[in-house]
Amino acid sequence: MISENLKKVVNSILVRHRELFQESLSPMKLQKLCYYVQAIYMATHDGETLFQEDFEAWTYGPVIPDLYHEFKQYGWKSIEDEVEVPEIEQEIEEFIELIVEAYGRYDGAALITMTHREEPWLDARKGLPEMEGSNAVISKESMKRFFKKRLNPYMEITSV
Repeated sequence: MISENLKKVVNSILVRHRELFQESLSPMKLQKLCYYVQAIYMATHDGETLFQEDFEAWTYGPVIPDLYHEFKQYGWKSIEDEVEVPEIEQEIEEFIELIVEAYGRYDGAALITMTHREEPWLDARKGLPEMEGSNAVISKESMKRFFKKRLNPYMEITSV
């Protein structure tokens, strides 16, 4: 069962993606967007998290197991559930929209490839072959550190 905070983030991602791209998204893509929302939020908010759940370094990239079970009946198809717009702080809603706008244009396969090239997923798997199963936890600290390092040049430019 997913936490209330994760449910709000998930619903916000589903709503924003449908508004921005006029389509729903697969469970795989939802997982990756949740990952980028959480990781970039931590990197830009001094380690603060939006939800408590951990991601695991599964074969197809970062996955929250309980979220996987919540939507696994869709397989590779789009999630068509009706969702209500969550009551969420405006600043967080706007942040989620920015991430969905930036990463939502990619399909699930492209997002898998992206996460497979990033340190948090690679570090958690400790050299396992790409297609080998794993439930190793991707540490929140590694996510924050990686994205903070990656975003830092952009943050310096925009804060001038």
